[in-house]
Amino acid sequence: MTNFLKLPAKSRNLFRVVVETPRGAAAKLAYDPKTGVFQYSRPLPVGNTYPYDWGFVPSTVGEDGDPLDGMVIHQAATAPGVVIKFDLLAALRVKQKEPDGAVIRNDRYIFCPRKEDAPDKPVTADHLSQDLRQEIEQFFLSSVLGTGKTIKLKG
Repeated sequence: MTNFLKLPAKSRNLFRVVVETPRGAAAKLAYDPKTGVFQYSRPLPVGNTYPYDWGFVPSTVGEDGDPLDGMVIHQAATAPGVVIKFDLLAALRVKQKEPDGAVIRNDRYIFCPRKEDAPDKPVTADHLSQDLRQEIEQFFLSSVLGTGKTIKLKG
């Protein structure tokens, strides 16, 4: 059974992301390395869905103790466990207040499949219009509703 958390972060000098929750999902999925499956974690607030694939960079650890995570902007949804070699488009600094009051940094990253793996119209940083950036930020803000966590976006 593959332990996705322990995959190398890079393959042939290209970083990779493991899709955890696919685009269009109304529930957050989480990878459980003990069982090797992607499990239901919690629903998103009513009416919310993941606008793009959500995943993590294997063999990394953020301040929250979890792998670095982010959104993969591309034209189609994939599935949990799909590994995508990516280019980094943007990083969003996030301060997260936990239910116990602790404040940690839990940045969000925006990825796209590397140009060589993309279809006719690969996603580039030029695709991150101000409107799309605001929509992604609003998704991140609303996605923690009901978890006891709050986040502040720092740019």
